[in-house]
Amino acid sequence: MKYKIPDGIKEIMMAKPNIGRYALSKEAGISESDARFYTKLFKEDKDNKVVKRGIAVGDIHFPDHDEGSLNILFKFIKDFDPDYLLLTGDQMDMGCISSFNRSKPKLTEGKRLKREYKGFQTKVLDVLADISPESKKYFFIGNHEYRTQRLIEQSPQYEGFIEPENNLKLDDYTIVPFNEAMNLGEMYFIHGNYYNKYHSEKNVRIYGKHIFNWHVHTNQIYTMHSPINHLPRQGVSVGCMCNKNPEYKRNQPNHWVNQFMFFYMYGNGQFSYYTPIILNNRCVINGKLYDGN
Repeated sequence: MKYKIPDGIKEIMMAKPNIGRYALSKEAGISESDARFYTKLFKEDKDNKVVKRGIAVGDIHFPDHDEGSLNILFKFIKDFDPDYLLLTGDQMDMGCISSFNRSKPKLTEGKRLKREYKGFQTKVLDVLADISPESKKYFFIGNHEYRTQRLIEQSPQYEGFIEPENNLKLDDYTIVPFNEAMNLGEMYFIHGNYYNKYHSEKNVRIYGKHIFNWHVHTNQIYTMHSPINHLPRQGVSVGCMCNKNPEYKRNQPNHWVNQFMFFYMYGNGQFSYYTPIILNNRCVINGKLYDGN
C-alpha cells in the first residue's frame, strides 16, 4: 500500500522542505508522531522532485510604473504559468501621502490615494487574476505601502479606511507584513531595508540565507561561502518596474534598471533563478523576444 501525504501538509513541506517534525506538527496541527511519519515519507517520495515555477516582481510604484515593462511581465506570465506569484513591495507609489512631499504640493497636484488604488486594481491586480488565476500569490507591504500606517500613526482617525487590504481585492493573496521575510524552499524574499553601496552583501551576511531583495531599484549580487561546508549563499538585489526618471529625480543619473525575477524550485528546496533586464521595452527570455510596446 502506498501512503500519500495530504495536500495541505505536503504544501507546507514543499515550501519548507527542511522543516522538522516539531515545527510541522505545530504548523499543520497534527501529532508529532504523524509529523515524523510524513517527514520520512516526504524524503522518500519521488514526487517531491517536481519542479515548481515562480515569478517575483516589485517596485512597480503605480501610477509611476513603466508601461512597457508591465506589458512584458504580463506576456511572460501567460507563457510561464507560474505556481507562485510574488508582488514584493512598493507596488503602489502613494506619493500623495508621502511625508517627503508634505511641503511640495506640485509633486502631489492632482493625485488622490483612492484613484491610485482603483487604477492599480484595474490595471495590475485584475490583469493578474485573469492571466494567472491558479498561482499562489503573495503581497508584500513595502515602505511605500507602509506610508498608510505612518499616516495613521499621525492621524488615527484614518485607521480602517486607507490601508491596502481595505482598498484592494487581496483575498487570493497572502499578505507579507512590512520588514518581514518569507521563504519558499531555500529562497528567502524581502522587500528590503538597506540601500547602501553594498546592500546585497549586507543582506546575505545578516540573514545568512539565499536572500532576494528589491527596494533599491538596481541589480546587484553578492556571493559568500561557508568555510564549513563550502556551500554558496547569495544576496540578490532585483531591479524595479517603475519609471526610471520620475519627476522628483529631476533627470538626475541613477542606477535604476527595469527588471523582474523568475525561478524554478525543486522538491528539495533548491532552485535556479533568472533576472532578465528590460531595455527600451524589449527583452529576450528563453530565446523568445518580448516587446512591451
